[in-house]
Amino acid sequence: AYEIAYTFVDFSAAGLFVVGSILFLSPATTYAATWLFIVGSVFFGLKPTIRLIRELKLVSLGEDDQVARRLDG
Repeated sequence: AYEIAYTFVDFSAAGLFVVGSILFLSPATTYAATWLFIVGSVFFGLKPTIRLIRELKLVSLGEDDQVARRLDG
């Protein structure tokens, strides 16, 4: 479930930035574009948050080795 949430947030952030960039081209839609950039930025901030929550959950379940393997590369 964490991977799906991470991917959803990643695609959403990218989509918000693309649409915001297009809207930013017209002075009439600059305000809406700015809000899309802000929401997209929040989504980009959610990515490491989702990863941290997943890793803390794995550690609480005793899956320390899985977290360690990911950190080792």
